[in-house]
Amino acid sequence: MQEPHGSHDGDAVQPAVVTRGSRWGNLLLLLVSLLTTFLVIEIGYRLSAGLPPFKLANWRTDQVVMINLGELKAIPDPILGWVNKPFNVHEDGYTTIDHGVRKNFDETTIRTGAALAVGDSFTEGWEVKDSESWPAQLEKLTSAAVVNAAIGGYGADQTILRAEQMLPIVKPKILLIGFHEVAITRAGYSVFGAPKPYFTLENGDPRYHPPKLTEPRENTSFLRTISYQIREVLGYSAVADFLFARLNPNFWYSNNDDELYNKVDVDEVAVTCALLKRLKARTDQDGIGMVMFLQYYAPLILNSDRPGPSSRGVAACAQTMGIRVVDQFASLRAIAAAGPPNVMRQYYWYYDGMFGHMTAKGNEHAANLIFPALRDWLPGILGWSSQTRAASDTAPSPEDGGMPQP
Repeated sequence: MQEPHGSHDGDAVQPAVVTRGSRWGNLLLLLVSLLTTFLVIEIGYRLSAGLPPFKLANWRTDQVVMINLGELKAIPDPILGWVNKPFNVHEDGYTTIDHGVRKNFDETTIRTGAALAVGDSFTEGWEVKDSESWPAQLEKLTSAAVVNAAIGGYGADQTILRAEQMLPIVKPKILLIGFHEVAITRAGYSVFGAPKPYFTLENGDPRYHPPKLTEPRENTSFLRTISYQIREVLGYSAVADFLFARLNPNFWYSNNDDELYNKVDVDEVAVTCALLKRLKARTDQDGIGMVMFLQYYAPLILNSDRPGPSSRGVAACAQTMGIRVVDQFASLRAIAAAGPPNVMRQYYWYYDGMFGHMTAKGNEHAANLIFPALRDWLPGILGWSSQTRAASDTAPSPEDGGMPQP
């Protein structure tokens, strides 16, 4: 049969030969295109949402920290775990200024050259108004500015880091370190309610480990483990955080009891003492007097005849270093023993059968205890002679906050 004009076997269209190199090239081009598209969407969303367009952050982790710390009026911090929001005004009488410092009275800026107080919620003064925290009441007694840079929920390690950060800002002559006994315990955790930094000891020197959200890894299936790893990577995308928070918030922000408290293999007393030693060397170099103030929950005051082992251990090493130590335990214990039965409710908030933080009277008691420990340093700050305060040399009674007299 005659073939159509112009048609020959040799003219048949041959299938194109695709080389392996061209396949990889096409795949690479696809990946570059997808990545470029993703970056455009990511940057576009950040700009529209008012977020820093080039900030490298785990947005999911930040949200978890903010959820866990909502009551702390805090924001995430890559060094300390969290810090107070600056210039925050709350209806309960809580006000902060720059650097998340809590106001004492009417100040609007950081006051320098006098005293700096750091600690956790007992120093910060939870459940009382600005002027009722013990740093504020100590300021009334001394007439010297006491900058309250404490942050609720802090461990002893975070408190010392906070002091080191604030020293060049406040430039104090006196540093007040407030340690609640549980704050020393927190130094042995990498997560305590929220991710926090922790320290290990290497040849006796503290080594810093930054805060990191811990994910459940034990007793999980292979697919679940992979999903957590993918979630961790996607957490660095603000777009992914926005979408997954709405599509599946339980997965995206999930947290279980194990994640809220993650113990690390360290001796929290040894770590705290090593950090105090480092801080003391710095304060000695800068000519700063240092006082450590120990506080406790009411049940320990009522049910024990002495402070816990963590407080005793840290107090002992601090005294060896030449740090002045003021301990609230003995004075409160004497008040509780003298009665009446519910006298501690004057010093600690009490509701629903549970004790809370200190009342204004409890914080006044604390300030009266601390004042004698730093009285001899005040003339150098205020410029008055110690004789002008001779009337203050009489120790306050136990009811007013002084140590019981023999």
